[in-house]
Amino acid sequence: MIDRNAIGIVGAGKVGTSLGAYLAAKGLPVSGFYDVDPTQALTAAEQTATRSYASLKALIADTDVVLLTVPDDLIEAVWEQCRRFPISGKTFLHCSGALSSSVFRGSEEAGVNVGSAHPLCAVSSRMSEDVFFGKFFVLEGDETGIELLKSWMMKTANPYKIIVSADKARYHAAAVMSSNLFCALQQMGEDALSQCGFEKEEAHRLLSPLMLSNVEAIAERGCVEAMTGPVERGDAGTVASHLAVLEGAERETYRLLSLRLLEMAQQKHPDRDYNNLLKVLKR
Repeated sequence: MIDRNAIGIVGAGKVGTSLGAYLAAKGLPVSGFYDVDPTQALTAAEQTATRSYASLKALIADTDVVLLTVPDDLIEAVWEQCRRFPISGKTFLHCSGALSSSVFRGSEEAGVNVGSAHPLCAVSSRMSEDVFFGKFFVLEGDETGIELLKSWMMKTANPYKIIVSADKARYHAAAVMSSNLFCALQQMGEDALSQCGFEKEEAHRLLSPLMLSNVEAIAERGCVEAMTGPVERGDAGTVASHLAVLEGAERETYRLLSLRLLEMAQQKHPDRDYNNLLKVLKR
């Protein structure tokens, strides 16, 4: 197993500060933070009892492992800045869910090891270190990068899975579909109720228990067993009436998701005839 190396964190926002605090609390050697906003780096350092660095060059010189927790669109640009300094023998990591370690272009020529570790959870503030306890991490990278990350997971007792770099975007899309996209569907439902004369707050209050009970059923029994409603029943007329009052993107979203539900319903009820419903959804 790789020896624990000093970890310098670039990016002192919500993820960087919270993850740094979590790693430090678990006994990993976090040396400190660098951020383009010195105030943020200082705040993160104070929160984690580490140090703030005045420059990226200073952080790199003082650490063996550089963890980038900047926004996805900035990772490649920050990496290119890092390449201006002596980095041979170091390990570079990031926390993006969608990007793989291939974003560290030219890493072999630079003599560094690379990897990524994405926590399957939402980080809502800079004081969210507790959110990482027991959470699942998805790891990828070169052999040395993965071994280092595995040593972190053993130290923190977090479950993890290693995937290949080519699957990172698909993995992250799965996470988004199971979390963020629910927000859009809930908003669509609340907007539809508002068009029926319900107040915005009332629509939210009425639909939220329905959403929560369904999510609980999915978690307990799985998607196919938890499904209910007109698609499962094969109520072609009901679905047709919904499509008749929906327009544009809302109608297409409803139609496409109902087609997916239909596939699931056929798994659940292989002897049931869904042909009429399929015709409605194919129009």
